[in-house]
Amino acid sequence: MSKRAGIVAVLLLTLLAGVFAFVFWRAAGAREPAFEGRSLTSWLDHHVASSAANPPYGSTGWQEADEAIRHIGTNGLPTLSEMIRARDRPPMVIRLADTLQRLGLPVRRYRYATDRQQEAEYAFEMLGTNAAAAVPELIRIYGQNISASSQMCAAMALGHIGSEARAALPALLRNFNHTNDDTRFYAVTAVMSIGGEPGVVIPALTAALKDAKVGVRWNALNGLGRFGGRARSAVPEILKMLDDPGMVGTDSIIPQVTVTLWHIAPEQVGRPLVIEDPTPMITNGVTAQALKAVFDGKRRAIIRPGRAVPILGQYWNSDPRPRLTLYRGDLEANDHFLGDFEVLDVPASDSPNITTLFVLADGKLFLCARDPGRNQFLEARRVDAAAMK
Repeated sequence: MSKRAGIVAVLLLTLLAGVFAFVFWRAAGAREPAFEGRSLTSWLDHHVASSAANPPYGSTGWQEADEAIRHIGTNGLPTLSEMIRARDRPPMVIRLADTLQRLGLPVRRYRYATDRQQEAEYAFEMLGTNAAAAVPELIRIYGQNISASSQMCAAMALGHIGSEARAALPALLRNFNHTNDDTRFYAVTAVMSIGGEPGVVIPALTAALKDAKVGVRWNALNGLGRFGGRARSAVPEILKMLDDPGMVGTDSIIPQVTVTLWHIAPEQVGRPLVIEDPTPMITNGVTAQALKAVFDGKRRAIIRPGRAVPILGQYWNSDPRPRLTLYRGDLEANDHFLGDFEVLDVPASDSPNITTLFVLADGKLFLCARDPGRNQFLEARRVDAAAMK
């Protein structure tokens, strides 16, 4: 065989290999669920919750795709997992697909792996906890680290599934110390949504508060805030962040620090009012008396006896005007009058949305108030009962 003939033979074999690979790629996409005559991947093509969506985000066509994905539901999990695992075909196959399209042949437009991964991740967001059956496969894909985009989307998909994805925590927590900023960010982001055993997750998120990447610190704060009072062990490290200069875009991290403290230890932030110091409501780390507030002329317990301290209770009338009258004592009798209180700077509205919390901690009873709509901490004060009549 001449040298020229050999080259031609190699080119022909290469072309045939490309054709076979292309045919296999086409066939692989045919075994997937469909809705109204369209395959799942067809509905997902450019279907993301952003300006990159086509049809445009929020349009009628976009909403139709959303409905199709919901209808297909968990039948689509194998396809979605394969999309997150996707690798790009050899360049030769991609060029062949482009060539056949230009020639007018009925072939699908090639979709790059990154696009398919992001489309599948959005579908997992839609399915939420219903996609729990995909967790083992997503853990495998996450560990394979096929590409940065694949691992990112696997982590995000696990986060969308939430608490049903706790089996993924060991793999995610291992990457809290990864050398790559994005790998750490998406691991922390997923754990933020999944939650888990406080004794395991809270120390890991607390350590992440020192991460060099501000986005990691931000999401670690968010994750700790979701544990509420159970995350009090993190308060010393969170308090150190009140001087954190970090920015995410144009937003300072400080508001997230204060909101997290509000959810975990509200007496440590804002403008708390000390009602009693010390308070006899605490004995050996447990509430010995009930804290009561007057509602519709009746005294009702906000914090009951026998609860571990620190503990907080929320005043469930969103408007603490014109009077917040408090007592402590037994559940039935022997009440001690603590005083009348009001919250200042409450917006003029028929139904203001003010969060008012009582906290028993460090041997004290605190009153804390916040306007979540304006993201402002409010001042409370003790008032003369006669002046409020």
